[in-house]
Amino acid sequence: MTSYDARTALDAIHHHQEQTRDAYVRHGSSLPYMLVTALSVFGFSAAADLQNPWRAPTLLAAGGLMAGTLFVHQRRAPVRRKPSGAEWAFSLWLGGVVIVILVAAVIGARLLKLPEPGVIAGAVAAVATLVAGYATRPIVKAITRQDGHV
Repeated sequence: MTSYDARTALDAIHHHQEQTRDAYVRHGSSLPYMLVTALSVFGFSAAADLQNPWRAPTLLAAGGLMAGTLFVHQRRAPVRRKPSGAEWAFSLWLGGVVIVILVAAVIGARLLKLPEPGVIAGAVAAVATLVAGYATRPIVKAITRQDGHV
């Protein structure tokens, strides 16, 4: 094997790694999964405004929807890889930001004495979930690229 052949093979490996990372990020922020996640966030928040016989089934439905989404998302992934610590940390941070937005929206809705503050806050948090999913895609791609393993 010549040095040219080795360099060409190494370049092909790097190209395939980049394609793998792109597929991983693209699947992670695909629209159907993000819509169902936003619907789950809305369901969790809206359940707070429901009366007692409907609250538990709504929470169970939202939890089941979220768990089912995570399961299907992992099963249909075109690329299987273990997330790095930085990816986990960023995901937890992003979830925290959405929770802060949700709590701020509930407080704002209650201060304004709006009817059904949980529904309004859930709608705000659901939109924030969708926006965050698309706005952070370049950051997730950079974190994935920086990680170095496929």
